[in-house]
Amino acid sequence: MGGPILQPFGDLNYLWGNIPAFDALNIDQNEGVAYGGNLNLCFAASGDLRNVASSINGLPSTYDGNCTIVLNDKNDNVVARNITMLLMAAQLPPKHAAELMLHVWYSGRLTQEMCAAIDKYAREPIADVVCKIKNKSNEVLLSKRWDFGAAEVSVRLYKPQWTLLLQVLEARYDVTKTEQERRKVVLAHSRLDYRDRELYTLSGSRRMCSSTFRDTGVLAPFGLHLDHFKCPNPLLFNEKTSAWLQKDSASPLEGWSMQSILAPSNLRRTAKDDVNGLLYFHVRMVLETFCRRLQDPLVKTHFALYSVDAAKLPRVIDSKIHVVGFDRIEVSNIVDEAYVGLHRTLAIFAPLIKKPSVNPHATLITLFLNACEIADREMGNHDNKSLQKKQMDAVMKYTHSNPLDLLNPNSAAMFKFIAGKELVRDYDGIFKWYMDVVNFPLAAENAGLRMRERNTVVEAWPIRLKKKPGEQGAEEEFDRLMTSSCSGAERYVEWFRKD
Repeated sequence: MGGPILQPFGDLNYLWGNIPAFDALNIDQNEGVAYGGNLNLCFAASGDLRNVASSINGLPSTYDGNCTIVLNDKNDNVVARNITMLLMAAQLPPKHAAELMLHVWYSGRLTQEMCAAIDKYAREPIADVVCKIKNKSNEVLLSKRWDFGAAEVSVRLYKPQWTLLLQVLEARYDVTKTEQERRKVVLAHSRLDYRDRELYTLSGSRRMCSSTFRDTGVLAPFGLHLDHFKCPNPLLFNEKTSAWLQKDSASPLEGWSMQSILAPSNLRRTAKDDVNGLLYFHVRMVLETFCRRLQDPLVKTHFALYSVDAAKLPRVIDSKIHVVGFDRIEVSNIVDEAYVGLHRTLAIFAPLIKKPSVNPHATLITLFLNACEIADREMGNHDNKSLQKKQMDAVMKYTHSNPLDLLNPNSAAMFKFIAGKELVRDYDGIFKWYMDVVNFPLAAENAGLRMRERNTVVEAWPIRLKKKPGEQGAEEEFDRLMTSSCSGAERYVEWFRKD
């Protein structure tokens, strides 16, 4: 039983989100539903499009301003996927675009019709750009803007990045080879024990859904015939080696909250235990709404995409946006000390946030994914017997386990304890310790920012257990969170300018 539940295996690209999507505007609780001014949003380390789509979809139906969204990620594969999907979202009928985007996002195989649409609506315009820049320098950013009426997509990349983007879209794969490569990762024999540990925490139906998706590689309702999915998805395989671009534990479910997946509108469309089907209908609905908003003549939406290190983004974005500033800047977890770190991140992005006199709701949103784990280790809690006993008691109250079952290291109760012990922790004190050590007040003062005492955009602890043992629905909430890859230690902190 020694060792961690999961160790990375496969390609460490992060093409699918690993924390539930959120609306980075939450305009109802901030500017208000009657707000009609222009909005500027920046996703400095965007990952996939889930937060972008959620934010656009959250705009009031009466909103008629201009919305500028800066999207950046240093991973060229992430940016290639986002460019491809936005080009399709702006050009195809929303229902058609949503179905295509969903499978480009999550499915290892596509239909021939889907591949033809990628070729027409993404590869052809990219090929035209690459042809025109062949004599340009590799050292300068090269821009292209596509105007689709209601939506505008502009891309600024270096010539090698443009070339790679085209190579990805032009790559031709053998489906037998790509399936071998995908299955070599997601069904690796050496990872059987890790998969069994994961399955042990799931219900019978969830086990079947997890195994089915690993087997087919296509996100679809249970029982759907997939014979026509014969074309490898060029945006999930390496264009040179055909290698699968993700680690074996990557799951489409991680990017969406289970509450949203289990929404009544989805439950009316498939069996309640078909979590793959529920996710399929949820994502398709999100994307169809997103596409309709992009094509709505009431709103002018401008996307500006980059692929640079987040710390360098302010140097390359349009100077006009620099002057106006952003209403929201979301930087994901680059504030973690393994990446840019808090002090540098605040110093870099603070000047880009609108002043309170312009928009008192303008916010810099930061995510601390690893802070509590680091603090916990530094505080010496990993060997704290009293803490372990407290965790054990809490897990047993949620799971109604017999304490004697924990004497067997291979029992179901022990597996549940290992999977769920972090969820029952109170991380407030641990995070406070981390804040003191990293010196949040100094970082904010030096950047001219203030930390918001109570978040107004995204919940501070979005994956924390809300219900106490014995409360109605507490066991179901615990089981639901235990099957995710999150620990409950994920902490969002919001900042605003002082002047």
